[in-house]
Amino acid sequence: MARARSTSTLPRLTVRGWGLVAAAVVAFVLTQVLRRQEIAYLACFLLAVPVFSLAWVALRRVALKVRRRFSPESGAVGQAVTATIFVQNWGSLRTPAAVWVEQAAAPLHSSEPAPLPPLPAYTSSTLDEPVARQLSYQLDTAYRGAHQIGPFVVTLTDPFGCAVRRVRVGGTDTVLVTPTVYELARVDLRLATGDGAEQVSRRLVGAGEQDVIARKYLPGDSIRRVHWPATAKHGELMVRQDDQRNDQDAVIVLDAHSFARPAPTGTRGAEVDPAFEWAVSAVGSVALHLMNEGYGVRLVGHARGADADDEVFTAPHGLSRVVRDLAFATKDALHDPLDFRAAVEAAALTSPDAPPVFAIVSNAPGAGDRIRQLAAMSSHPVAFVVGGDAAARRAGFGGDRGVAGDLRAAGWSVLECTAHDDLPGLWKALGDARGIG
Repeated sequence: MARARSTSTLPRLTVRGWGLVAAAVVAFVLTQVLRRQEIAYLACFLLAVPVFSLAWVALRRVALKVRRRFSPESGAVGQAVTATIFVQNWGSLRTPAAVWVEQAAAPLHSSEPAPLPPLPAYTSSTLDEPVARQLSYQLDTAYRGAHQIGPFVVTLTDPFGCAVRRVRVGGTDTVLVTPTVYELARVDLRLATGDGAEQVSRRLVGAGEQDVIARKYLPGDSIRRVHWPATAKHGELMVRQDDQRNDQDAVIVLDAHSFARPAPTGTRGAEVDPAFEWAVSAVGSVALHLMNEGYGVRLVGHARGADADDEVFTAPHGLSRVVRDLAFATKDALHDPLDFRAAVEAAALTSPDAPPVFAIVSNAPGAGDRIRQLAAMSSHPVAFVVGGDAAARRAGFGGDRGVAGDLRAAGWSVLECTAHDDLPGLWKALGDARGIG
């Protein structure tokens, strides 16, 4: 809730006010030139109006309280979020003519200026507190992150429209804008076993209950594979026997360091890079897809420091946690490549198979060097190489050259992407290329 604290700027003249001042100066000059006393009276009147206006807006006090509410409390990029402002007038006078606007920290836009409805004077003998007037507008959700909304700014004007004063009411509130996530199709992918000796057919989906075959628990089985309905039915510990192995962890690497370069011309703010935003969206989409299919997901490189990389996200609670954490992803989240390797090694401990690894890097020269070695540690290494635009990709980063070529040579399955590509379509194409018919 925004507090009832208010600050104001010094009053200033409007264009109309300055016009009257200029007219007064001209009238005084004409008084001396034409020697006509009545023109002096006109000059005094013209000057008195802006002086009165300045005094009026300077001395006029407003006692407003505001609080705001967001519906929903957070939203994805581009999602409609409504900001509702509750305004109360605690003053003994009715509010004057004014225009209100809600400020927002860059890169978000402030709301459009709108007239403030007249608020009646407050008398304590009538009500315990003033009636709250509701104002609402659509919040700008074009950019991911935690954004400061407020303060509420009221611009007062005098009856003649010759002077204005801006009053900032209340504090700020934070709205969280999460990255856009997409629903990805179920695809068949060919994965290697832990020792790489053979290829086994395995879907990146969880087994449905109708496909589960239960067997007795054996020493060494993961507790995450316990099939509780079968255990209750047979009176002894039973585990799922299927080739889906949905007890396994997957690793998603966001190499933010590779995106740490100047943003393309025309974007608002140095931190707003379409390629990086696409990469963050891809991380969230793949993570949610894997969790929905029974995987534990380890995210690496999305936050500063390595502590956040130790967490394994699982459905259902991990679904919201991931998108909220990714709302704070930044290109400043520099990580040692050893952190990437440690996450893959930790994921390998949960299953006899090497874990699938998905990496998102930029197409900047040398960007793939930090993840090359991870392919040998994964049963399914997939790299999204993200470029700023198609022209840059054709300029030498595609084919057997550049980052994509280096990663293919190291054993990665590479998807070359731009900030405008359709992620669900790319994901389906991955399944068509490596899938089992």
